[in-house]
Amino acid sequence: MAGAPAFPALSEACVLGAMLAWRRGVGALEPWFRATPFAAALHHRERRPRTRTRTSAPASPASVDRLLRSLPAPDPRALWIFDLPGPLALWLAYGLRRRFGLASALAWNGWYDPRGVLDGNEEIPLLLAMGRKLARLPARRGGCLVFDSGRHASMKAGALDNRYALGEEDAPSVEYLGEMGIRRVRAWTWDAPGDDLSAYLGYLRTRLPVTVTAPISVTSRVASRG
Repeated sequence: MAGAPAFPALSEACVLGAMLAWRRGVGALEPWFRATPFAAALHHRERRPRTRTRTSAPASPASVDRLLRSLPAPDPRALWIFDLPGPLALWLAYGLRRRFGLASALAWNGWYDPRGVLDGNEEIPLLLAMGRKLARLPARRGGCLVFDSGRHASMKAGALDNRYALGEEDAPSVEYLGEMGIRRVRAWTWDAPGDDLSAYLGYLRTRLPVTVTAPISVTSRVASRG
């Protein structure tokens, strides 16, 4: 994505602080917040290009701003699920915290690798830059689930295939949602839901009403042309 921040030099304190800032406020969804992208960023830090670090993230993409404006006020009885490409998903999660005080459980299992399809070159700088800002923002409205649709990215020639699919342990069960007081589910996806997310939403539909808004990418392109 154009305008992504430069890749920063990483320290354990910097990465841990960002992870804690992102995780704060997710509440009952904390078991599905994954530290994987943060751990991978730290593990491969010596293999990243040395570049000057920006002190702040660039401006939010227009497509994310439009989605944020279209959302209703959060309802504690409704679970929100978002499935967007990594950088857009992070901008959305940041916007949800700013606009609603809603935290995002980043259910991301991708192990970023500089050689991989999922290289983290856009996501890691955003995770760190936004983490510094999130540390100052309240998270008082509960949490939502945010997936990275980049897990289904096209294979690149010669790249390490570190793509993944959602499994049974990557999202809460119907029973767990019932204990949370969830009575319905709303999902927004950038493209048509992949087989893994479709299976999970189908499972939720056995006990809960589920509304899916997709694909956001099409409405975003139409709006940008208008």
